[in-house]
Amino acid sequence: MGSLYGFEVKSELPLRRLNSAVGARGELRVEATDGPLEAPAQEPASTLIDDQGKCWYASYELKGGGCLIELPPSVSFLIEPNEGRIAVDSRDDDAELLEHRIVSAAICTLLSMRGDLVLHAAAVEVDGRAMLFCGPSLRGKSTLARALGEAGHRVLAEDGVSIALGKDEPIAFPGARGVRVRSRDRDGRQRTDLVADPGGEEPAPCPVGAVVLLGERGAALEIEPLEPARALALLTPNIVRSGGRASLSAAFARLAALLGSVPCLGVSLPDDLGALPDVARKVLDATSVRS
Repeated sequence: MGSLYGFEVKSELPLRRLNSAVGARGELRVEATDGPLEAPAQEPASTLIDDQGKCWYASYELKGGGCLIELPPSVSFLIEPNEGRIAVDSRDDDAELLEHRIVSAAICTLLSMRGDLVLHAAAVEVDGRAMLFCGPSLRGKSTLARALGEAGHRVLAEDGVSIALGKDEPIAFPGARGVRVRSRDRDGRQRTDLVADPGGEEPAPCPVGAVVLLGERGAALEIEPLEPARALALLTPNIVRSGGRASLSAAFARLAALLGSVPCLGVSLPDDLGALPDVARKVLDATSVRS
C-alpha cells in the first residue's frame, strides 16, 4: 500500500507508482469488478469523439453522486466519491497503461468530485513550491518535467495535479511516481516509456508557485505573462471533472481562485529539445522561481 495525492490507496489491482509517504487526507479503494460495467440508458454528460467518429471517452453522472467513465474499448470506471471507491472493469492486458488511467483519469476525477481543483498537468518542486505545466498532448509537459527532474528538482506529477484550496495557500499533492515519455522506434511507431523518478526523491505536498500554459512549439522560446481572466479562459480545457455543467461550474470557480493567487505564464517551447536544460532555467527565472 502507498499514497497518491495525499490519500492512502488500497488496491486489488497492481499499482507500482504509488508514493511511500503515508496519506494524511484519508483512504481510497481501487477494486476490480465482478462483471462488466454497463452504461446507463441516458446521454453522457461529456464525450471525446475524433474526426472519424470514434469515441475515446464518455462520462455519465449517476444518481447518488457517482460517475461512470468509459475509455473504449479497454476500460471503464465506476467512481463513488462519497465512499472513496473506484471499481475497475478492465479489458486490456497493458498493465502500465491501465495504472496510468487509474491514477490520472479515475482517481483525478474522484478528487475533483470531492472538491479538489484537478488539472491535466505536470508539476515539479522548485524551492519548496510547485511549478505546474498545462497544455494539450505533445506540448512538452512530461518532457519539461523530466528535464527539470534530471536538473535536480523533485517531480510531483506528470499527467495530473490535485490541488487543495483553503484559507491558506493552494497546496499541490504528489501524484504517481515517474514520468511517461513518448518517443518513436526505428520504424517510426510511437512508444511510451516510463522514466522512474527523474528527480531522484519523492516530493512532499507544497504550495503552488506558478502555472505555465504551454502553447505550440516554435523556432525559439517565447514567454508571455497572462492576466488572470485570460489565463482562466485558456486553462479551462485542462480541468479534470466528471462531465456535467455543475461540475464545470465548481471546477471553474476553483481555477479562478487559484489564478487569483499565483502567476500564470504562456510559454512556447523551441522545437530543439536539446536546448531544454537552458530553456527550463529561463522558464523558472521568468516566474521568479529559481533553483
